[in-house]
Amino acid sequence: SEMCIIVSFFFSSRRRHTRCSGVSWARDVYKRQVSTQSTWGKLSVIKMSLLRSQPMKYYKLVLPRESAWTIMNKLGEISCLQLVDMNEGESTFQRKYANYIKRCEELEVRFKQVEQELKKFKVPINQPEPEDLPEFLHNLRSFLQTRGSSHQNFLEEVESESTERWNKINEQVRGYDDAIRQHNEWLEYKHVLGKTRGLFDALSKEHVQVSNVAEPASADLPIDYVAAGGPRVCFLAGTIPKEDSLRFKRMIFRVTRGNTWTTLYDIEQPAINPDQDEDEYLEDTILDPASRKPVFKCVFLIVYRGGSYDVLKGRLIKICESFNAKQFPVPENEDDYKEKDRHIEGQLVSRRELLRETRTTIDYMLDYYSRSRFPRDRMSYIEELRLFVAKEKEIYHHLNLLRSYETYLEGFCWAPIEEESRITDCLFEIGNEHPTIASGKFVVEDSQVENLDPPSSIKTNEFSWPFQEIVNTYGFPRYGEVNPGLFTIITFPFLFGVMFGDIGHGGILFLFAIWLCLKADDIKAGKGALVPFLSVRYLLLLMGFFAFYCGFIYNDFMAIPWNLFGSCYIKKGGRELEREPDCTYPFGLDPRWHVAANELNFVNSFKMKLAIVLGVSHMLLGIFLKAVNSVHFSNMIDLFCEFVPQLTFMICTFGYMVAAIFIKWATDWSAVGLGNAPSIITTFIDMFFNGGRVTKPLWGDGSSQEVIQRTFLFLAVISVPWMLIPKPLILWMQHSGDGPVKLKKEKDDHDKRPLLAGGGHDSDEEGNGLSKIELQPSPTHEKQLSSDSSKSSKVKGHGHGHGHGEFDLGEVCVHSLIETIEFVLGSVSHTASYLRLWALSLAHAELSKVFFEKALADSIEEGSFIGVLIGFMMFANLTLGVLLSMDVMECFLHALRLHWIEFQSKFYKGTGHPFKPFSFVSSLADSLKKRL
Repeated sequence: SEMCIIVSFFFSSRRRHTRCSGVSWARDVYKRQVSTQSTWGKLSVIKMSLLRSQPMKYYKLVLPRESAWTIMNKLGEISCLQLVDMNEGESTFQRKYANYIKRCEELEVRFKQVEQELKKFKVPINQPEPEDLPEFLHNLRSFLQTRGSSHQNFLEEVESESTERWNKINEQVRGYDDAIRQHNEWLEYKHVLGKTRGLFDALSKEHVQVSNVAEPASADLPIDYVAAGGPRVCFLAGTIPKEDSLRFKRMIFRVTRGNTWTTLYDIEQPAINPDQDEDEYLEDTILDPASRKPVFKCVFLIVYRGGSYDVLKGRLIKICESFNAKQFPVPENEDDYKEKDRHIEGQLVSRRELLRETRTTIDYMLDYYSRSRFPRDRMSYIEELRLFVAKEKEIYHHLNLLRSYETYLEGFCWAPIEEESRITDCLFEIGNEHPTIASGKFVVEDSQVENLDPPSSIKTNEFSWPFQEIVNTYGFPRYGEVNPGLFTIITFPFLFGVMFGDIGHGGILFLFAIWLCLKADDIKAGKGALVPFLSVRYLLLLMGFFAFYCGFIYNDFMAIPWNLFGSCYIKKGGRELEREPDCTYPFGLDPRWHVAANELNFVNSFKMKLAIVLGVSHMLLGIFLKAVNSVHFSNMIDLFCEFVPQLTFMICTFGYMVAAIFIKWATDWSAVGLGNAPSIITTFIDMFFNGGRVTKPLWGDGSSQEVIQRTFLFLAVISVPWMLIPKPLILWMQHSGDGPVKLKKEKDDHDKRPLLAGGGHDSDEEGNGLSKIELQPSPTHEKQLSSDSSKSSKVKGHGHGHGHGEFDLGEVCVHSLIETIEFVLGSVSHTASYLRLWALSLAHAELSKVFFEKALADSIEEGSFIGVLIGFMMFANLTLGVLLSMDVMECFLHALRLHWIEFQSKFYKGTGHPFKPFSFVSSLADSLKKRL
């Protein structure tokens, strides 16, 4: 853990200067909370506990009703404890503070409506960032202290003020929308007159001959027009949305059977820039009142025959109504046209003036929510109110977790042992600030605590967070269980580097990660496409570093070997090479192997054996961590009946194979001939199927090797029933009480678990003012203890048989049989699974070689500059698109599988639940992520 702290400190960028000295306490909260889960903030050096969870205690918390809000508000700032729900049987609406939560939710809905109006009218909103939350909490506290009234009453003030202001805003917005609708109607009427005026002038000068003339047109229907001196002709004019115009025209043709003449004219709309102010294009644009976006419409003109009582006319009007088409009266002569034009222009001018005045009033009202009201805050007031309401909702939500009595609230909570002093100091500080009220009682709860399942608190920072997330995706560590995240920091990027090993590709990934680390602040401020990579930049850094390192071992730079130290092979004659005596290549593979005819055979053999060595070592680490867990939980049965036989089986089988690989590597086989060297696979098969007999010895005459192989074979066979039989038998003897075997040590409650270490601390001794309150047992708490005890008994009885529930020997035997078979067969399959390290490394190298030879090598040999340029572009695109994108993801997923299945299955259960402290910073950060 300390090494990880040093590395994270080394790679952290410069710290941002504090904007004001009064937020030091909030910065401390931010370092302790946001850096544990969020990747937005700066890398902080904190005391981490990556090997296993921090020691936890179970406490009883008693709050006087009159000071419950004040105490809970303070506890949310220090972020040290996790409350237990004491009212699980009650619905949300039945709880004490459900009404307050409902009020907060109504305020959230109202502020959401205000935000929509701010965006609709393009009023700027300064959004908060997660790193601004500690400073916001400090500024909110300072603001509430300057008011001179109770902090708790500010919610009522916000509620009344927001209701009053929203009613005024809503009234003005409705008036503004009505004015836009009226402006749209007069503007559409203006376009209708402009499109139909020329047509009517032409018809008035000609005699239109129409047969079957209907009754005379009525003078009180202006949409009917009688041509001068000619037959009666009727007109219907108006506007319709452009997307419905063709369907409208087809419908009229079908209903009237072609007895009408319909024409459409598009209403031209000016081009609008999204950043353009609404006043600049409002005069000539038809706008949608809801979205403030242009609405494209068409002017329609329908000519038909008949009088005012014609059936055809009624059908046309119904069609217009079904399509939401607006109908406008058309003047009968030129004088009426001019009079109507003057009237329309006057109406448009008055509506535009009304719109400007209403918009000014709305902007003034909305500007109140756009500016910041809290001192030194950068966010808008609407965001400050939303955060404040979210904070209040969080307080009342946690108050609902407590059991309510007449004069006080009672509950239970989990807290790290090291945070106990901070909590008691917090309660003591409340007592000093408010001497007239009791400040609460915080005591250790010792009764039946061993039956509860404590949460696990794993602290991380920006460096260790992505590695811990890899583990948490599989399952969260149990309390006290070894956390694989500590070892994943090295093993995960290293196994990735084994598969992705290449000097060039690994170097590009490494340099990209370094650039992300150095430019993290600029990238975050720019909010570009690279922001998601910031949270995993340290993971990419180590992945690139180990890929770069393994590339040097393979001596592979994008399919080109580097001749850094010369070569140990000299020409013997022709194309044959001979190794110089006593020559050892300093680091990695000799570059001559990359041009040798048997390159593939040699590299395959080397990488295959390397994969086996790394895989067996990785699995042995997992088995040893199983022993660490057994010792920590004082479970001697698992230690002697699982760890010892599993370790024996693994060492006597695949551990011996690894030893044979190193022996074969260290032996000079030139004296007997390389073709006569023993095969590791053949030796391993003969060991099992021929009783340990040696055909080709690895050393000496093979007699000692034969003795060792027979001994290892005997131990491997014995370890299988060792895993299968003793554990169920011992559990049965322990449960029945007839057996003398007692491998699990019985300890005193104060020594049994670190959960109870250190004893209790009664905050009443510090003068916190609750000495007169008599603590009563909670029925809900007793029910929870009983439930947890039952669950614990079932789990233990099933897995280990230590519980107080009914013992089923058959079930335990079946469970032991399954685990034994799974381990024995899994040892073989998991070892073979590590061969993916060799397979993916080989695939990566061969892809690099193919890309280089097909895209660049031929062009370089021909000496064509154009060919080299085109080939380089193809090579770069293939490298970026395939090797640096798809292959990185492929190697990442395979490394993920090796950790989840092959490594963690040896010791890790992952059935725990995380410690989620009551924290304003964390809860507000989560709400911001959901909204943004």
